[in-house]
Amino acid sequence: MQKFIAIGLLALIFAFLPMAVFAEEDPPVLKMGMEGNEVEELQQLLSSLGYNIEVDGHFGQQTKTIVEAFQASFGLGSDGVVGQETWEVLQEAKPFLSYIVIPGDTLSRIAQSFDTTISAIKIANYLSSDRIYAGQEIIIPRSWMGGSDENPSTHTQTIRYRVVRGDTLSGISRRFGVSIAEIKAKNNLNSDFIVEGQTLEIPNPGSVSGSSASGDFIWPTRGRITSPFGYRTHPVRGTQQFHSGIDMALSPGTPVMATAGGLVTTSGWEGALGRTIIIDHGDGYSSLYAHNSQLLVKAGAYVVPGQVIALSGNSGVSTGPHLHFEIRKDGEPVNPLNYLPPR
Repeated sequence: MQKFIAIGLLALIFAFLPMAVFAEEDPPVLKMGMEGNEVEELQQLLSSLGYNIEVDGHFGQQTKTIVEAFQASFGLGSDGVVGQETWEVLQEAKPFLSYIVIPGDTLSRIAQSFDTTISAIKIANYLSSDRIYAGQEIIIPRSWMGGSDENPSTHTQTIRYRVVRGDTLSGISRRFGVSIAEIKAKNNLNSDFIVEGQTLEIPNPGSVSGSSASGDFIWPTRGRITSPFGYRTHPVRGTQQFHSGIDMALSPGTPVMATAGGLVTTSGWEGALGRTIIIDHGDGYSSLYAHNSQLLVKAGAYVVPGQVIALSGNSGVSTGPHLHFEIRKDGEPVNPLNYLPPR
């Protein structure tokens, strides 16, 4: 009898095994019009990445627009369909790393290790001073990586990294420029299995994958400049006024990109500027994007250079569809053309 019971149990296990493997290896393909838990999971993931999306389990036009923006930001085909490749990039696109301060750490040392700036770390963690303590958990925004003044490859040390949901050894290896074998040897790991909350020591981290330094900007979009920086006759009021940015003529719905990595401090209606986004890039730099038709990221989000953050429009006081773009240093507008690369 026991033999027959064992055979029956094995038959049940093998009957369900293919379905379990299929579910793990083949994520669902999601597209406009679909509903359900998988759509809600997608929306929650996009929301956690800083996108201004309603989590309702319905794949409507808003979800499709944000999926297209995400795909465009990460070099994927912008078709609004969430297939395996988009799922994989979504899982790897965490906006920040979690780091545990160890004895002897300083903000300067941590900034060098992660190829970022002290200013970026302080802004992300709401630190009013340079004081940190052993055991403190801080976050390192990916959007500011690549901004240190020194070459991190010449700064040799071991850093402590806390594993977050979705991490893999291969992903951590690529991020820190350290081989999987080195990480496993340093942490006495016998397999590639890691768990959320686990603390890993990363030996001799190299240059982490990231973006641009503070003050190193890219064009937010491609459009004809219709109004330069400086004094001009206001197109609506007809008076001589100072124009604090540049205007670029665009068709409604044109993607608008983050000009550099940073923290979104404003995402909403700003009077005559209409639907506006402001990004803090650290070291006193910020950028502003106004008159949009739709804002795709929310305040508090960390964005990377080239990430689609809005769709252009004609909101606020405006004579036609365009983007009003500003770069500010220590709160004062500066001529963006002095910071943007030549076209």
